[in-house]
Amino acid sequence: MLKIVKAISLFFVLFFIISGISLFYGIKIDSFSFSNFTISKFYLKLDKKLILKTEKIVTNFKSSSEDNSLKGLYQKLSNLNILLKLFKEIDIKELKVNDSSISIHLDNSFLYLDNKFINIASDLKVEDHLIKMDIYSIYLKKEDLAFFGNIKVDLNEKVASFLGKYDYRDIKGEINAKFSKKYLDFYIDTANSIKSIGFLKEYFRLDSVAEEWMYDNVEGDIKLNYLYGKVDLKNYEPIINSIKGQAVIKNAKIRFNKAAKTVDTPTLTIDYENDKLSFNLENPIYNTSKIYGSNVYITDLTSMQKGTVFVDLKSDSILNSDVLEILKAYEINLPLIQTSGTLDSKLLLTIPYLASKEMHVDGEFKAINADFKLGNFDFFASTADVSLKDNDVYINNSYIKHKEMLSGNLKLKIDTKKEVAQGEIKIDELNIKSDNKEILFIKDKLSKIDIDFSDKTKIKLDDFKSDIEVKDDYLQIVVNDLNSLYDYSTLLKEIGLSKGDLTVDIYDENKIDFKVNAIGLNLPFKKENKKIENLTATGVLRNEAILIKTNDDSISIVLESNKTPIIKLKKVDLILSEGTGFESKEYPTVNIELRGSKIELDKEHIFNALWANLYLNKKVVEFEGEGLDLDLPISKNGKIVTNLQIRGVYKDNLVELKSKDKGLSLKYDIPKERIDLKLKAYDIVYNTNDEEKENIKTSYYVKGENSNIIINEKHIAKATNYSFVFEKKHTRIDLNNGATSFFYEKDRNDNITLSATNMTDNFLNPLIGKNLIKGGYVNVLAKGKDTYISGNAYFNETKIVDLAILNNLIILVNTSPAIINPFLAIPSVVGMATNGGFNLNGYRITEGKVEFSYSFVDKFLNMNKLNTEGNGIDFDGYTTIDFKTSAVDAKLKMIFFKDYSKLVNYIPVINYILLGDEKRVDTEVTIYGTLEEPKYKTNFIEEGVSAPVNFLKRVFTTPFDLIKSIGSSNKEEEEIPKSE
Repeated sequence: MLKIVKAISLFFVLFFIISGISLFYGIKIDSFSFSNFTISKFYLKLDKKLILKTEKIVTNFKSSSEDNSLKGLYQKLSNLNILLKLFKEIDIKELKVNDSSISIHLDNSFLYLDNKFINIASDLKVEDHLIKMDIYSIYLKKEDLAFFGNIKVDLNEKVASFLGKYDYRDIKGEINAKFSKKYLDFYIDTANSIKSIGFLKEYFRLDSVAEEWMYDNVEGDIKLNYLYGKVDLKNYEPIINSIKGQAVIKNAKIRFNKAAKTVDTPTLTIDYENDKLSFNLENPIYNTSKIYGSNVYITDLTSMQKGTVFVDLKSDSILNSDVLEILKAYEINLPLIQTSGTLDSKLLLTIPYLASKEMHVDGEFKAINADFKLGNFDFFASTADVSLKDNDVYINNSYIKHKEMLSGNLKLKIDTKKEVAQGEIKIDELNIKSDNKEILFIKDKLSKIDIDFSDKTKIKLDDFKSDIEVKDDYLQIVVNDLNSLYDYSTLLKEIGLSKGDLTVDIYDENKIDFKVNAIGLNLPFKKENKKIENLTATGVLRNEAILIKTNDDSISIVLESNKTPIIKLKKVDLILSEGTGFESKEYPTVNIELRGSKIELDKEHIFNALWANLYLNKKVVEFEGEGLDLDLPISKNGKIVTNLQIRGVYKDNLVELKSKDKGLSLKYDIPKERIDLKLKAYDIVYNTNDEEKENIKTSYYVKGENSNIIINEKHIAKATNYSFVFEKKHTRIDLNNGATSFFYEKDRNDNITLSATNMTDNFLNPLIGKNLIKGGYVNVLAKGKDTYISGNAYFNETKIVDLAILNNLIILVNTSPAIINPFLAIPSVVGMATNGGFNLNGYRITEGKVEFSYSFVDKFLNMNKLNTEGNGIDFDGYTTIDFKTSAVDAKLKMIFFKDYSKLVNYIPVINYILLGDEKRVDTEVTIYGTLEEPKYKTNFIEEGVSAPVNFLKRVFTTPFDLIKSIGSSNKEEEEIPKSE
């Protein structure tokens, strides 16, 4: 600008020579131009000094670098002295140089300059080599910055100074500056509190990290006490070591990291000296935690290479989420948090500007009687020394306790970057129990420990082959090999669980869930006839109760405080023999509930149960149940008993039980293989047709009252009372039913005795299984040895009924065309209708006898003599039956029409011809073939005979079904081993 003034001055000097005389009167020119100048509304007058006024001057002017230098500035100020001597007044409305415009007004000592960047109003005084300016205002429009004060320039010494004030966007303060040949010295402060000193950023540029701390990380009412220093004018760079400053912030908020909350402090003092920026905090609080004694300082503030931020945190507050939040902002994930107790902590974060350099962390935490969470694993530490070195956390000399379960010394190294930890734990005591029952008890054991807290906290105990995972609201323990804990668990020992894995979820000491996969068990349980060696079960512990249940719900175990344990089995068999969990021959005190299960006393004594409750106590088992199948063949009301409620005791290999209705009482001596059975209103079922069993050892001693013996399902021996002995080499039945007595015995010498007297139709018909007789009595007497028996059967006034085939045969004989005399048919019908002998309703035997023998080996029945007398018809002959081949061989003489003598005696010729001397009609019948397809032949004329003969099989074989049944039984008895 001064060059322009100089050029204008020269121009006016020339112009003055040319028009010197005119100056006294004033020269006015509308416009003129020469070279690169254009002037409009030009006015020049001489009044002791020149007066210059013009509307507009336009010129194109290129300044040199020297013109813009400090030297050029002083040269321009020297030319200003010339202008003040020549001109009284200069008033240029617009001076346009290139693209910039400026207004200039100089009136004696008043100077006014104005363009789009700056406005200057000042008194100007030039004294020889000194220029003094009383600044009314220097206003930098773009910056909204105004200066007020005095400027003094020594042109000879080339020094300048400014003493004054500034007003910058509602910020006021003093500013002093001194320009020398080489340096600019400055001083600045603020007269009032401000919200930020960020305005200095436009004038003092620093590294971005430093600028964040200098201008952005602090909020509050700021008062700049002072800021002074030097600037190298050659390089226009500040001299760092010369800069000092101090600011005080009231009700300050300082942010250590963008990702963290601000720290509140009533007074924050910021000092800068020797390129170190210090933040001194008075009673700082982060969130709700006191961090008294904490401060922040930055060394080498202006050096990108060396600049380092130090965050020095001190606190006697607990190691809570506030401190962890600060660390997390610096990507330090410390998994340890304190929830109670006392703590003395020191933490220093060293953070270089350069991201390529590593941040360093040094911390010390000393806790006393503190509750901690490692990840989300809770534990109590009576003492704990925790140190933090960069990404590693060291826990030493820490005596910890987890609830009432775990206590010991923990030594741990935590890598916060990898979020893992390694170390060891000296377990003083680990005790998981319910109702004082030890589930797991470990004492004085050292174990390596590995922790992964990258997601959920996972703890690995290699020495116990166990993993612990800390969930949101519970602790999960996974035992990968139960054998590693077997020696420490009473519960595992009691159930013989040494192989498999276990998962335990611990919410608290009163709430525990668990799941077990058990292998190689030696439990007294079977399922589908296979011993249960492997199973998967879940369980819960609630307060003082434990419930364990298999996944298929077949086994449940209930353990309650002060109560007997309960085992519930569904379709699972219970084994009470040795080698199945009862090696000591002494049962645990436990109650067992069975549903659809079996009870196995040993391999040969297995009982089914619809349901049963067993109460075990040392050597005694008490039980009750329904549908308990003791392999006893009993029935009631014609049906096999399947649902029977009983109560009993098993002790010293002796089973005693009674039915709920008191109809059955049983004692079973297992070593002696003896069963004593009493029945009342229950029937005993005896099957002689079963396949012979060589290994039957059990002896039965049965007494019955109002009880029947059912033989082969269809033969019933009714009894008001009986005794039944069945043992090796000895069978004895002694039965009474009213007047009927029945006795059978096969002694140890294989002697057989059979005596049945006064057998009535009420006794014999059910025994035979047919409605065979009516009225009268039947007696049987027989003896034998080993496999052979022989004897006699007697019939007295007994009517044989329900023989429709026999009736048909007699009718056929009476009406057969083989009988020539047709008159015989009439009296025969009359005889059947009028007497009590053989008729359509049966055949009455007045007296009868059968001599028989039977071989149990050959199954051969020989009725060598058969003789009956009845009203109307008699039989006389023999019959043999081979039951192996069903072959029949019989020859019988039938004597009938005896009553015709009453009629034909009045017809002498017919009487003689037809009745003869014996006055009777008879014929012989031969039976052969098989029982299924019998054949016969008679003395009748062949063409008149066409009648079936199956009735003979029923007549002669049916009365001896009982004998056949008894014979079968004796065959079995022979092969049953003798009881000891």
